[in-house]
Amino acid sequence: MAVSPAVIKAIVTAATDKRTWKTLAILLAAIFMPLILLIVLIAGMVSGVESANNNLLDYSFAGAEIPAEFTDEQREVIEDMREWLGELNDIISEKENDEECSLDGDMVRAAFYCLNFGGELGENFDFGQFCECFDGLSLEQLETALQNVSDDFPKYEITGNIAYSIQRVYEYLNREAA
Repeated sequence: MAVSPAVIKAIVTAATDKRTWKTLAILLAAIFMPLILLIVLIAGMVSGVESANNNLLDYSFAGAEIPAEFTDEQREVIEDMREWLGELNDIISEKENDEECSLDGDMVRAAFYCLNFGGELGENFDFGQFCECFDGLSLEQLETALQNVSDDFPKYEITGNIAYSIQRVYEYLNREAA
């Protein structure tokens, strides 16, 4: 099947014409622009979520002032977490003074935060027993610690997202300590 010389001449003429290249560039840009905008939008949302999460950590752990525009419910969640972390810190301090106890306090705090933020904690919650789930374990043994928590506190549903979040909060706490 031979291509006629007229077709070849038309292709060569179109390929060397600037208007053809501009038209082709505009067409490609129109086709790919929605994809590019979607990628930029997703990247912006991820960045915003990360910033919001860091702010919540600052409010809960660092005692940063809670913004006035927060609702009463949002304030209550943060204030509850501050109170619970205070009680947990007391237990962690006692255990760290015990030579028989080897406890990574930041791992305990990170796990507690991720498991309880926005939730409810019963009046009889045993902070000491929660800490014991982590005794002698390092962050590399987080799965074992979380299994201990699941065994002792069946109300917690521990997922892969929780484990990932605990590692992020742990990094935040260690960054704050440095």
